[in-house]
Amino acid sequence: MRLLLSASLILALAAGAGAQPAAEQTEFPRLPSDDALAELLSNPDTTAADAYQLGRGFFEAKRYEAAEQAWLRAFALERDPKLLVAVADTRQRRGDEPGAVAMLEQYLVERPDAPDAESVNVRIATLLKSPAVLLVRSEQVGRAILLDGVPSKKKTPAEIEVDPGVHVVVVVGDGKQVGEKTVQVGYGEVRELDFSAPPSSDVLVKQSKDAELAAQLALEREDQTIRRAVISTGSIAAASLVAGAVLGGLALRRDKDDRTNPNADRSRQLVLAAEVSLGLAALSAITSFTLFMTHKNKRKRERETARLQIETRGAGASATLRF
Repeated sequence: MRLLLSASLILALAAGAGAQPAAEQTEFPRLPSDDALAELLSNPDTTAADAYQLGRGFFEAKRYEAAEQAWLRAFALERDPKLLVAVADTRQRRGDEPGAVAMLEQYLVERPDAPDAESVNVRIATLLKSPAVLLVRSEQVGRAILLDGVPSKKKTPAEIEVDPGVHVVVVVGDGKQVGEKTVQVGYGEVRELDFSAPPSSDVLVKQSKDAELAAQLALEREDQTIRRAVISTGSIAAASLVAGAVLGGLALRRDKDDRTNPNADRSRQLVLAAEVSLGLAALSAITSFTLFMTHKNKRKRERETARLQIETRGAGASATLRF
């Protein structure tokens, strides 16, 4: 069976469709649909030669995905390595260079003594140098494109070939930046970059309002927490100041008694307590003032940042001034 299938592959490369016998041409007079193809390939009565002929018909009709399915089924049934080269052809025509390389490498593994190994290796090396393709689209056509900071000669929509790696794509229109995306692509990869504006919907509006409300509630909670801390530390400062003043007054009164009674240390204890109270009052007052001013300055910076957001029309970029 393998000899028969190999012979079929050689004949297919050497002859056109018109050279097929009449019985072979009428075996599959019309190409089946995708569903019918799946049913045929899963049928245990379908041979490797049948699957190969199906794949050839699809390949000539440029239905490369169906051709790949048929030839992979033929390979599963017969394990003829030449079918892997055929599958690589379908993938390369679909722009799937990595998939084509995988099939060619598997072909060399399945057939280590392949007489065409040198040409296959050259083909693999060529595919590995295949550039990636970026499909850049925008809601309005004719937008300017900057690739890695360099203006492109192409306008949206555009197909841009790039080397494998990381690239930054910026789309500019009407003097302002439409969008910016950073992508990493491999050899032969096709990546679509859509800079169209997201469709408006009630869900998006609701999500935006919910996010704004959540942010507002978070700010209010933070303000309330700081306000409570300022009031608490301020109250402690006031109470300590009053206690210090009272204790200081008592200390002055006791001082007269201490002069007549050298062994009495009551006034010294009151003085110490007054000093502690006044120190606590000063510390609490400083803490309260620091909390108040820090929070006030933070809110002031946030308002200035929101107000001083500048769009540079000519350069198509935006900048934010922060103080």
